[in-house]
Amino acid sequence: MRMYFYGMHGVTLDILLSSVRHFQDHSDLQLGHTSLWSFFMYGSCSFVVEKLYLHLHFRRGWRTWKRLPIYVCFIYAWEFSWGFALRQFGACSWDYSHYPLNFMGLVTLLYLPGWVCLSLYQDVLSNVLMRVVCGHGEEKDRLQNAGPGKKDI
Repeated sequence: MRMYFYGMHGVTLDILLSSVRHFQDHSDLQLGHTSLWSFFMYGSCSFVVEKLYLHLHFRRGWRTWKRLPIYVCFIYAWEFSWGFALRQFGACSWDYSHYPLNFMGLVTLLYLPGWVCLSLYQDVLSNVLMRVVCGHGEEKDRLQNAGPGKKDI
């Protein structure tokens, strides 16, 4: 279910950001676009980054600024890998060749600030989703029964 949520979330952000980029380039309001492959790319990437977050934060105790470079490197590798594979079938929906600091037109360092912001956002989103999951079944009952004058969790 999380991968589905992350996929839909990524596609929505992709459409919104492509609309903004189009408006900046052409001063024309137009609905953005994306590819069906983006759903799988964003969903699987965010799912893996969430697992990295859980491992690095809760098991290793790494602070945000120590985890951040790992997230960003992973995102660049993920974007490059998906782009490279999709390009083999003529299905890659992005081409950064016209941007400076690009590699094979599949990734560009110009997007580094965006990936950093989205990595920080991913930590927040993971925490929110963990709370939502804790609101079901026995865990929900346990949380509702805790409170002032009651046994702590």
